[in-house]
Amino acid sequence: MAGLFGGSALTQARRALLSWLPFIAAIPVLWLVQYFFADQRDWEYAFQNINHIGIAIILAVSLNLVNGLTGQFSIGHAGFMAIGGYVSAVLLMRGPSEDPYRLFFIASIAAGAGAAALAGWLVGKPSLRLRGDYLAIVTLGFGEIIRVVIENTRLFGGAIGLSPIPRYADFTWIWTAAIATILVTKRLRDSTHGRAFLSVREDEVAAEAMGVDTTGYKVRAFVISAGMAGVAGALSGAFEGNLSPQSFTFVRSFEIVAMVVLGGMGSITGSTIAAAVLTLLPEYLRALANLRMVIYSIALVVLMLVRPRGLLGTREVWDLLPWRRDKRVAPRAKTPELSEALIDVRRATIRFGGLTAVADFSLTVKPRELVALIGPNGAGKTTVFNLLTGVYPPSEGTILVRGRDTRGLAPHDIAHLGLARTFQNTRLFRELTAFDNVRLGCHHLTRESIAASVRKGELAEVEEKWITQRSEELLSVMSLLHRRNDLAKNLPYGEQRRLEIARALATDPKALLLDEPAAGTNQKEKSELMQLIRDIRDRFGVAVVLIEHDMKLVMGVSERILVLDHGVTIAQGLPREIQTNPRVIEAYLGEKYAREHAGQIAAGQVQP
Repeated sequence: MAGLFGGSALTQARRALLSWLPFIAAIPVLWLVQYFFADQRDWEYAFQNINHIGIAIILAVSLNLVNGLTGQFSIGHAGFMAIGGYVSAVLLMRGPSEDPYRLFFIASIAAGAGAAALAGWLVGKPSLRLRGDYLAIVTLGFGEIIRVVIENTRLFGGAIGLSPIPRYADFTWIWTAAIATILVTKRLRDSTHGRAFLSVREDEVAAEAMGVDTTGYKVRAFVISAGMAGVAGALSGAFEGNLSPQSFTFVRSFEIVAMVVLGGMGSITGSTIAAAVLTLLPEYLRALANLRMVIYSIALVVLMLVRPRGLLGTREVWDLLPWRRDKRVAPRAKTPELSEALIDVRRATIRFGGLTAVADFSLTVKPRELVALIGPNGAGKTTVFNLLTGVYPPSEGTILVRGRDTRGLAPHDIAHLGLARTFQNTRLFRELTAFDNVRLGCHHLTRESIAASVRKGELAEVEEKWITQRSEELLSVMSLLHRRNDLAKNLPYGEQRRLEIARALATDPKALLLDEPAAGTNQKEKSELMQLIRDIRDRFGVAVVLIEHDMKLVMGVSERILVLDHGVTIAQGLPREIQTNPRVIEAYLGEKYAREHAGQIAAGQVQP
């Protein structure tokens, strides 16, 4: 391991320097601009606006991490900005009168960011279990609570605010922070953690099935976003020289949300451009007096009508360039892995109110076994899959996955045990490419930390290379490599089904649960799927549990079949035994038909 990830201290230092070279190179450039232009009286008004843009960019890009990348809806960002600003300002006003190297200033910014991040954790931990409007109401209320607390706290200057705050923040400091915010957010978005954020936005149920701790990642995004907003607040106070509670009302939060929405939910460059435009527009319309807000509002409405998904949607500026990176890696075979125990279900029962959906269900799945679960519509087959993967906890009975009782485990924990699934109705991450869908399946197999992904550590690079190779191998196995850069929603239905299987295989499962993989496919695709299921078992060494209505496919691949009817197991055995079982035929074709054709059923001339 030392040879793979280690190396000399000099090598590590060189890698760190190269990874941050764009940021380091920008600092002297910013200082030169500050020296030759920003400090000149003729440029004072222009650079005042430029600095306001820098602060707005920090706020918009940081909020985009929550609202855009993870798909939550927070409208209390001004509250975190206020916390960072006031904590930093109190320290500066009570700190040393001289700070030539700005060390105490840096410490005050860090303290403000830390306080805001802590507030983000305190708010996010309970509230991010909510969704949509409920989360918006909680965050809006939080922002207003912070403002009221500030107005009634003597330490923070009450309703008058704090003044004078030492004015340490200038063009260099503000834009250094803005560039750092963009760089950190981009690197985070391009890492395995960023893909986890995107999976939460696209489909939380599917993300959990892929091993993503959705609540954990929402809280992480919230904390990082709040910390960055705290930096913006600290810089704003140290630039303006004063802070007032009236600057942090819900109106300010809505302005930041508008920047994210107009730039494009999930687009870092879109948020950056929107922050600049929405900061400058009111200034340039100031000469129109009362009409400026009318024109400003009309401009926003027109933009949303013309570009309903924002200026750039979910794309970045560089995505619009004519060239695209499209590397190919030759697929390699994977050595099958076996384990002693996979799935052992004992008398599992689940009730929804007075309805018993599944009763006394038992199932044992051995390594590399092909098992089918069949039954008429409404028999409880998908409910069984939801029990196995932790979507529903059983009311009674036990479910063991590789010897571990899954009661109390979240779906992402069960995915870590080696259980992967597809869904009856495909649940792909529709706005992500086929390649990114499969890469997300590799998420829980990685060990890089968020900090490592931001600083571009060696482990992060090695893991990204491995993820790329593994994902392209799986796309090749599923004959989807040519669809690598296509959005999942644009694939034909049959290819969406295969992509969902590829994504599930990317989790490195020991058992694969396929929920009606042949639904909506034609006969040719069903024949190919039959061979594909066998190949998956042989190539990847996994057990397969299959729910399917196509009896030809079930009989062609299954080694053992269980039949459910109204949540009760009515038969199990070899395919040839199930084909002639009277109870199975009765469940599919009706009691009257089974009674009238009893002789033919006994002779094996009628099949379900």
